[in-house]
Amino acid sequence: MSIKNYILRQKALIEGYKYNFFSGGKNIKTHKNNTSVIYFEKKKFYRKYSFLKEGINKITAERLGLIWYCKLNKIDNKKIIINYQKKNKFAYLDINKIHGKKIMSWKSIDQNYVYLKRVLKHYKKILNRKAKTQIHGDLTLDNILFQKKNLFILDWEFFNAKKNFWGYDIVYLFLSAVCLPFMLNKTFSKKEEELFKKLWKELIRLKINKQLLFNPFKFFEKNIKSDNILKKSFKLSKSKFFPFVTNNSHKEKILKIIRSI
Repeated sequence: MSIKNYILRQKALIEGYKYNFFSGGKNIKTHKNNTSVIYFEKKKFYRKYSFLKEGINKITAERLGLIWYCKLNKIDNKKIIINYQKKNKFAYLDINKIHGKKIMSWKSIDQNYVYLKRVLKHYKKILNRKAKTQIHGDLTLDNILFQKKNLFILDWEFFNAKKNFWGYDIVYLFLSAVCLPFMLNKTFSKKEEELFKKLWKELIRLKINKQLLFNPFKFFEKNIKSDNILKKSFKLSKSKFFPFVTNNSHKEKILKIIRSI
């Protein structure tokens, strides 16, 4: 963050405290993305806010993404979005707490397999097949809440990214399921390999774009760098997107598995 942006942010924070904007809330740690989050436990809602241009754009995109996603799910978005305000140098979005179970994306694919299958079923059910569609842009298990019968996808800050191939987010999710755990554990068992094959075969049967299916790392890296919305976040924090920080030898192993299917 530049000195100028830091000073502007500090001034805005002072104004926020003056008007009890943060009163009763607890700060939540987030990725480096020019936005901040507070949780209000008594009223059970989250407030995302920013005083920086890029952060304001992300909050605006998240609201639009939630409205779009709620419509697909036939959910009244007013039950999710409590309030939204946008001014020249400030924006915030209040979101009701959504109940559900979070699954750690860093756990191995054999632990998360059943959840990945549920997301695929959900995706196919709600999103009509089109040549190009809106994308989440960063779909990992960390951005999904699992309920007894349903699930809910969170964090639509990249909703204003360019439309992309149907299946983009599912391919990204399944690939993350064998990359993120490897970063932590440095292991990839035969069982994990076989489960990954089973998931990837399902994507092949869906006839998703071949570039996306058979050279996914290259596809995502190229797309993220060429999309104005995604590129800005990539420049801010390279680690936000796992394809750029996955070990090259592991990438080659995954590609070898994909080519063998």
